[in-house]
Amino acid sequence: MRDEYDDRLWNDGREHANRGIDQLIAAIMQAFRALHRVQWASPWTESPSRDRRCRP
Repeated sequence: MRDEYDDRLWNDGREHANRGIDQLIAAIMQAFRALHRVQWASPWTESPSRDRRCRP
């Protein structure tokens, strides 16, 4: 009986830790995506409605 209780607590704790790690990794990846967007943004691709013709 005690072993089942400990096993259940162990699995719940491991599940909680894994979920926290997954959320942390997702937040880090979101930050990297934002940094990538900022780093590689170019003025001519920021706004699709901007006039793209060459001006004399």
